[in-house]
Amino acid sequence: MAIQLAVLNVIKELKNSGKIPSKFLVHIPKLKDCEDWGKAIFLGKINYSFKFSKLDGGLIELGGNLYYINAAQLQFIAKEWKWNTSKNIIVTEEE
Repeated sequence: MAIQLAVLNVIKELKNSGKIPSKFLVHIPKLKDCEDWGKAIFLGKINYSFKFSKLDGGLIELGGNLYYINAAQLQFIAKEWKWNTSKNIIVTEEE
């Protein structure tokens, strides 16, 4: 329950300010497929490097959850569903 509340707070913050703390990025699941992309809400593009990996794609909200999609998925889906992909997400470094 506390985890879902934290996710909802992160989604709310993303929608309001376009920012996300870096500590939440490692917990965001990757969405490989979706039955109805029309229900997904695009929150913004993200480009962030960890020590051994990199996120280059976008974050979406689907069913009250936060998901990451890679750049190839984002490019294809944005054309199909007419998403505005000009919004970028700022990753904040918090201790």
